[in-house]
Parts: sequence; C-alpha cells; structure tokens
Amino acid sequence: MKAGVLAAAAAFLPAVSGAKVTMNVPYVADGVDCMGFVAYDSAKCTSASKCPAVMVIQDWNGMNEYEMARSCMLADEGYVAFAADIYGVNTPKATNQDWIAASSSHGSNATKYMGKISGAFTKLLTYDFVDATKLAAVGYCFGGTGMVNLAMVGHKGFPGIEFPQGLLGVASFHGGLASGYAAPASSTTRPKLLLHSGGKDDSNENITNLTDALENVSAVYEISRYGPSVVHSFTEWGANSVGQAMYDPWVDDSSWKSTVHFFLELFKDGVKPVAKPNLTAMPAEYTKEDVSYVADGVDCLGYVVYKPSMCTSTKKCPAVMVIQDWNGM
Repeated sequence: MKAGVLAAAAAFLPAVSGAKVTMNVPYVADGVDCMGFVAYDSAKCTSASKCPAVMVIQDWNGMNEYEMARSCMLADEGYVAFAADIYGVNTPKATNQDWIAASSSHGSNATKYMGKISGAFTKLLTYDFVDATKLAAVGYCFGGTGMVNLAMVGHKGFPGIEFPQGLLGVASFHGGLASGYAAPASSTTRPKLLLHSGGKDDSNENITNLTDALENVSAVYEISRYGPSVVHSFTEWGANSVGQAMYDPWVDDSSWKSTVHFFLELFKDGVKPVAKPNLTAMPAEYTKEDVSYVADGVDCLGYVVYKPSMCTSTKKCPAVMVIQDWNGM
C-alpha cells in the first residue's frame, strides 16, 4: 500500500470514540490461519443490546489499514465491523506480484474464495453482541467481486457452503466484473446487491452481462454508475494512477452515503413507498399557487409550492424544478 494510503487510512484508526473497541482477531477459515480486525462501540453493542454487523472484504493487496479504517467508519455508524483476512497470515503480500498471485488463486477458485468468506462469518457470529439476523457485507476491488458472487450464489446456492440467512445485503465498490463469478443459483434466497461502478472502470458489456445474470436469478439489485472518467479504485484515498486507478472524493462520498442508507433500509427502516400527498389538503404552513408564464413564445401554467416561513427575500431557499412526464403537468 502506498504511503499516502497508509497515512489517510491511519487517520481514522486513532479517532475512536469513548467506548469504541478495535482489535486484531485470529481465526481459521477454510483450514487457513487468518488475522481479522473488529471494531465496535462497546457501550452500544452488548449481549443484551446486540448490534447489526457488517463484514468488510479486502481489496487485492490484502487486509490492511484501508479495511481497518473502513471498519472504524462502520463502527461509527453503530455497527459491529469485521474486516476479513481472505488470503491468510502466511500468504505473501509484500509486492505487486504477490497480490496478483493471491487474488488470482481465489478469483479462479470460487470454492476457495467462498470458503474464506464463510469462515469469516463463522468467526463474526461467535460474538454475543452481534445480531445474527442483521448482517451485511461490503467489498472493495477483489472483495467487490466477492460481493457479486454472494449475490449470485445466495445463502444456499454454492455446493457445500452456506451463508447466514441473516445476511441481508452486500455492497460492491469497484469490483472486477469481467470474470471471477461463481455460477448463479436460482433455487435459494439471496442478499440484496448494491453495486458502485466507475463509468470508465467497467465496460457497458460487463454491466449488461451482470444485469442479465442478476435478472435470471431474480436478484434484488441496484447499480450506480459514476462519471465522467471515473476509473478503478475511486474510494482508495491514495490511488493516483491517471486513467487507471484514481481516488475521486465526490464518488467516494456519494457511494459511502448511499451504502449507509442501504444499511438503514436493511436493518431498520425497510423500504417505504413514497406517499402521494393530498394536494387538496396541503398543510397551512405551505403556500401553493398556479403560475402563468411564457416559454419559447408559448403560454404555460406552472405550479409552485414553498414554506413562506422558511423562504423569503432575505432568506432565500434552494429550488428544484420538476419536469412533467409525457401526459402533461
């Protein structure tokens, strides 16, 4: 990991609130010795008041300060965060060639990769402050492809491996979409998928193929594409390879906020339909009126609504234009 990434990631690690616990966690997954990382607020997450948990699956250079920092950010949202060590402690991770070898050995062997993720969930569920009915996972790069795999195989669709029924959703950040998929399984429940994709990272063909595969197994999914010129590693603070891997602060912020909202839907609020307002019974604090105006030489009739207690000539408000659908305003 580049020095800039280390510095940016490390900035999150000491910034712990009063009761935040962070610790390295040894465990075994698929017969391999691993070293994970857990972060949570011990004042909120107890055996009597269990918290939802989010698994963090590493990018291709191994579980390190980047995943630890993201775990601390998730703990700040009120979750138990567990950064999984997919490669294992004895796998070389010092060089680019090491990363290629380790990621390729998992990307080309779905049984190995899924077994490592399953083993991490097994360890996570040993903690009595974790709510086993409210689980999610996020993955970056290599880990993002793993999230797509989880959506494809579902809870019981991979031979010999089951994932917790409480795994409600997974989020993929700049995950490779060209290869490394497990075979889609149709006869199983599955987590919802939120996928964040750079417009210049994943080809339109790969997005189309993924969409078709998800549709074929009736997966619930959302795909967000970001542009212009958003390439790989847009959430990696130190990524600075023009045209290949570049941090994008707006996309990082937008994708993170979207994922936090996704977790709220999964764990707390659910998906609520937007209620249609009753225009004939508008609350008294609103002003509404039809507005005559001319546009392009044509007489038009618009509609405006606002709160006069908030929006005045001395306290101006932002404004949003609503453009009609095909049957008119």
